[in-house]
Amino acid sequence: MAPQDPLSIRLVTEISRLEGVEPFELPPLEDCIDTESLDGLFGGSDTPFYEGEISFRYAGYDVTVTHTGEFEVS
Repeated sequence: MAPQDPLSIRLVTEISRLEGVEPFELPPLEDCIDTESLDGLFGGSDTPFYEGEISFRYAGYDVTVTHTGEFEVS
């Protein structure tokens, strides 16, 4: 997983690591959130023009993504 990978890819990769499975074995992230919007709003610029976060459930985990592109999985 590289820092330049889209946020949605980094997120699925991290959860697959936690689960001990391959990313393709997880349900599609698109089933619970619009990945284009997620990547566009939270995965881009080093200097975001807004603040905020979004939380959702994916593959049994609570996921919170901040405006900086950082995410927490619990």
